[in-house]
Amino acid sequence: MEINCIYKTNCLHGLKNIDDESVDLIFTDPPYYQKRAQNIKNLKNHKDVVTEFKFDGYASEEEYLQFIENVLHECYRIAKNGASGYLWCGDDFVSYINRIVEKAGFRFRKVIHWHKTNPFPAIHSRKMFANSMELLVHFSKETPKTWNHKPVNEMHNFIESPICMGKERKEHQTQKPLKVCIPFIEISSNENDLILDPFTGSGTTAIAALMTNRNFIGFEIDSVYCEIIAERFKEFLLQNKNFQGKKPKIK
Repeated sequence: MEINCIYKTNCLHGLKNIDDESVDLIFTDPPYYQKRAQNIKNLKNHKDVVTEFKFDGYASEEEYLQFIENVLHECYRIAKNGASGYLWCGDDFVSYINRIVEKAGFRFRKVIHWHKTNPFPAIHSRKMFANSMELLVHFSKETPKTWNHKPVNEMHNFIESPICMGKERKEHQTQKPLKVCIPFIEISSNENDLILDPFTGSGTTAIAALMTNRNFIGFEIDSVYCEIIAERFKEFLLQNKNFQGKKPKIK
């Protein structure tokens, strides 16, 4: 498969076309089986949020978890020995995800906590605290081969940052900030390595790979998100006119 390419297809179909033990890092944000806030395009502050909710479309939790397990089994086949993986999840599913990564053959390593300093406000009528934490499960195929140690105070399993806002914000419900993703990509991969993202979404993993001189392969089935990714690729190339790598594209 071509590198620096997002394939517009179901990831379970697309993953089968990737060679065994060919990927250096997996970094992905699968759809969550939970409710989310809507209407976040051009988000500047919490007054812009209209609090509506919906499910992501899975018939049951069991069906959702089986889907994630199937994807991770394919990822295990594709990952090189020593490759790391990072998978975003909500706190209500993290214990399931920890077990699933091990069922797929990986070693669970650590849960990383992202503290969102400006989370969506809680709904008063539901009498709940604001959801200010999101979790990133770190796993690996055997012992990680690449571990680019940063200063000690940057090697905690905790990172703090606002949610994606301003010019970086695209019309995607769970877009992760580049600031939150890039440190882990730098720690667990080297320049020119190949990063896999089965759920590309708004393209953050791909953009982070380009910014750090890595390559990527991704899958995204949603046409609207593919348009967002294409626009982000254009923006990146305009801002980096001397980019020497293989130019990114949607296929």
